[in-house]
Amino acid sequence: MDKIQLYEFFFQKSNSYYLEQLKYYEQGKKFRFSYSALIFGILWFLYRKMYLEFFIIFFVYYLETIFENLVLTKLIGIEQTKFVNFSVTIVLLILLGIIGNNLYIKKAKRTLRNAEQKYSEIEKQKEYIIKKGGTSYIYVTILLALLILAIFFN
Repeated sequence: MDKIQLYEFFFQKSNSYYLEQLKYYEQGKKFRFSYSALIFGILWFLYRKMYLEFFIIFFVYYLETIFENLVLTKLIGIEQTKFVNFSVTIVLLILLGIIGNNLYIKKAKRTLRNAEQKYSEIEKQKEYIIKKGGTSYIYVTILLALLILAIFFN
């Protein structure tokens, strides 16, 4: 079994798209725009099982929101702060679109490397890669449910 097949197991349903992104990445074109990451934002990271990246982005955005609420509202007022928040959100989504595929390809490479280090048998590597790769709706669904509950009870 060659590396491409292992990447196909990682990428699963979207393997042709991400194999193309991998090819560009290995040719030195590290950043290829992801419209899915732009549209769905941090939810895309959960869907792609990029949990660490999700938490880092969420934490940065959370800190930025705290800064807006505690500092900017006093300096420039609520209306201007709303505009800043909207602008930061747009910039963040564009940034996620720019870095999304890059981070996903890096995760795929890291997962394949970990599989090779943990298991000498190719079947065990394959199982590990399938488990770590692909997509998951579970955490996206949980987060959306929590957001709906927060809106409902607010």
